[in-house]
Amino acid sequence: MAQTRGATGNAKPRVFETVSTEPTRKRNTTGTPKTKAKATGGVTKKRAPAAKKNKPTIKDKVEAAVEKAAGTVERKPGKKAAGTKKMNGTSGKAKVTTA
Repeated sequence: MAQTRGATGNAKPRVFETVSTEPTRKRNTTGTPKTKAKATGGVTKKRAPAAKKNKPTIKDKVEAAVEKAAGTVERKPGKKAAGTKKMNGTSGKAKVTTA
């Protein structure tokens, strides 16, 4: 059987904290992103380096176009992507320089 609060001897009124409805101010910090991250306690991530781009020769471009067409015909997306990368010069093939 349920009892009322008065019957249990704990009849003090309940007090609830009032919740503020006014908007909170956001602090603006000035400075470089590093100091801003330290001031706000945030985490900054390093950007990934851009893909190294080598200037493809005409021969590379022709080979890449053939490889890309073969990948399209054979329905092999990996081969097609390799042709595209070779054509753009981002395939990772080291550029040979003569000194």
